Amino acid sequence: MKRQPPQNQFKLNIFNYVCIRKTMDNGKKTRDGSIDVLRSIGLLCIVLAHVVPPNWLFQIRNFDVPLMVFISGYLYAGRANQIQSFTSLLDYLGKRFVRLVVPVWIFLSLFYLIQYCFPSVFPINYTLFPDVMRSSYLLLEGFGYVWIIRVFLMMAILGPLSMVYFKKPISILYYYISYEVVYLLVQPYLGDGIGKQFNEILLYTAGFLVFFLLGSTYTSLTKSAKTILFTVTIALTALGGLYFYLYEKVAFNIGSFKYPPRLFYMYYAVAICLFLFHLRPWFAPFNNRLITFIGSSTIWIYLWHILLLLILPIENWGIRFLVVLMLASTLTYVQQYLVEMFIRLSGCSSAVSKQLRIIFCS
Repeated sequence: MKRQPPQNQFKLNIFNYVCIRKTMDNGKKTRDGSIDVLRSIGLLCIVLAHVVPPNWLFQIRNFDVPLMVFISGYLYAGRANQIQSFTSLLDYLGKRFVRLVVPVWIFLSLFYLIQYCFPSVFPINYTLFPDVMRSSYLLLEGFGYVWIIRVFLMMAILGPLSMVYFKKPISILYYYISYEVVYLLVQPYLGDGIGKQFNEILLYTAGFLVFFLLGSTYTSLTKSAKTILFTVTIALTALGGLYFYLYEKVAFNIGSFKYPPRLFYMYYAVAICLFLFHLRPWFAPFNNRLITFIGSSTIWIYLWHILLLLILPIENWGIRFLVVLMLASTLTYVQQYLVEMFIRLSGCSSAVSKQLRIIFCS
């Protein structure tokens, strides 16, 4: 007769569960809490951008997506020695696909189902526009929020390949210069059609790849190299701000250089990424169960915040930010709670449990 677990084992606390999972690679590597702090900062800035804060604050948070990509490169460099063959590379890419794309497809299906059943709740009923729906599932432009997942997926595909050719800072510099030159040459043709697709898929990827490469080489950079890179990028950003203020007589819009990432958007983001990584030792006291939960659940908090942004009629950006963030985190918490309860009660295999946790618990 199968022994039944004690009843109190079903009393699940997701915060504790996530903290227990701080060990990785079968317990051989301890989770870096400072990375969870950095991920939380990146996620908070992304959510902040979507609630339309004052322009000065909107400009300051223009390092959010680059920071997440920089972290991806940094973490990949730490596990690169585990990918030694084509088979292991395919296994890595398959896991990234399941971790990144499958949750988005599940969320989009639920999102469109809710829209179909309650169209009056949304400002726009996207179910009436099949092209928009198809574009969202393909991680293209869609209704404007899923392009970031495409960027992370492309980083997972091209990151391992690019690191073979861009191992040194000087090679990354040559790559960046070549990227800017290519953009100048093709810019007149990026308006629509094939040019637009070329921009959204290839140029976006090529631009954000700079941050992935810098993140992957961060630990190999000397202290002086980091200082020089920070000084140059922050100086270029300041010079750009002075130019727009003195000669163009307009506010410095760093975000105008984001699609695709180039020039001052990249300089500013690189400087902030280096600064935040420099502060990593100071982040240890701020790492707690809540930060660990947010840092390890960023994709679902991000997905749920999309739904909340479109249905909550809150005008004040500060209140909107807090409410959206808290509700998105709560929905993610409940989701993980229910998944863990299902795993325990159903007695499903360890392989199925692992996949469910990857998809729904990040």
